[in-house]
Amino acid sequence: MLPKTSAADSFHSTDPITPPSHNQRLPWLDMAKAYGIFLVYYGHFVEKIAGFQGFATETAAYQQYKCIYAFHMPLFFILSGFVYKHKEQPVGTFLYQKVLTRIVPAIFFNFLAIGIYFLDHLIRGNNGFAERYSVPAILGDVLIGYPFGNFLTWFLFCLFTVELLNYLVYPFIHNNLWKSFGLAMVTLVVGYYLGLHPSINDNLPLRGLNTWYLNESLIGLSCYQFGFILKQSGIVSWFETSPYKYVGLGVTLATTAAFFNLNQGPFTDPRGMVALALTSYGNLFLFSITAITGSLFVIFLALSLPSSPWMTFIGKNTLILLGMNFFYMDVAKPMIGRLDLAIFDSWLTVTLFGLGLTIVSFMVNVPIIQLINRFLPQLMGKPKASGPLLPALLR
Repeated sequence: MLPKTSAADSFHSTDPITPPSHNQRLPWLDMAKAYGIFLVYYGHFVEKIAGFQGFATETAAYQQYKCIYAFHMPLFFILSGFVYKHKEQPVGTFLYQKVLTRIVPAIFFNFLAIGIYFLDHLIRGNNGFAERYSVPAILGDVLIGYPFGNFLTWFLFCLFTVELLNYLVYPFIHNNLWKSFGLAMVTLVVGYYLGLHPSINDNLPLRGLNTWYLNESLIGLSCYQFGFILKQSGIVSWFETSPYKYVGLGVTLATTAAFFNLNQGPFTDPRGMVALALTSYGNLFLFSITAITGSLFVIFLALSLPSSPWMTFIGKNTLILLGMNFFYMDVAKPMIGRLDLAIFDSWLTVTLFGLGLTIVSFMVNVPIIQLINRFLPQLMGKPKASGPLLPALLR
């Protein structure tokens, strides 16, 4: 049974994966977020299978893994840009809000991961815990905007930088679609070039241009602007009431399926695939095509299928699901390692296994989501909430 939601929950949501801007929620947007976070979980599970198979390019797990990674993170940046609404405010106020809604949740899930790893260390006696999670190491990672215990929260650190960059450039572009398009093209090309030449960072302090994911945020900002253009142009609203959305669904699916594996690099990721967190994009044209068409496919899917309470619930809680994904990945890895890898030679087996693990993970997450939303909403991107354990962090 799904938890009941208050009237306020039907409106603004401060989920950092897709920040709010509308007076009323868009049902398809929650559906798109739900499909996106489903792909995150599913993609990480097939990643584990592909890893045990040595990331062999001909395997079903690797092909699915490469396809999902071609667009699933661009999707979240696009959705974030879609719901962006400019608000005039001092830079200090802006930064304070973004720290509360982006960085605080990221830090929470990093410390949660460290706590779980500490328990594992006590139970199994794993070595190296104190060195890996020392106070100086954690403080150093926080300083440079890098996940110190839960790598999957990289997106929240990167989104913080994307939104800061967008805040800084907005006075120059306002709501001009051509200027937004130009900014998207410039940041795409510059981000791609910097990702292709990581040696640029060798003589720079900290993590160089990867500090606070600045390099990755340029690609993120490009996707963010594309989402903003989708909203301002009214394209999505038109498709929402048009039967042509089914045509769009088929075309974007076919295009993504046809192009994702044509991208053969050059990749900075040794696995030979797109990985935004590792500045690995491959061919600029093919990366751009699949990032857009794959994201549009998910949006068309959300527009085409009816909403459901379960999918809406998942869509409203993508932040918590993202933060908890590390746990299920760590549980799945040894389990997969004990299986006969021959069973994963079939596309059907890989798909059913990935679907099963993802669905079970979501079901286990339901009480966790309820508890966190009940007792710690302030740390989940809802700083104006009050009680029961913490006061409101933002008035």
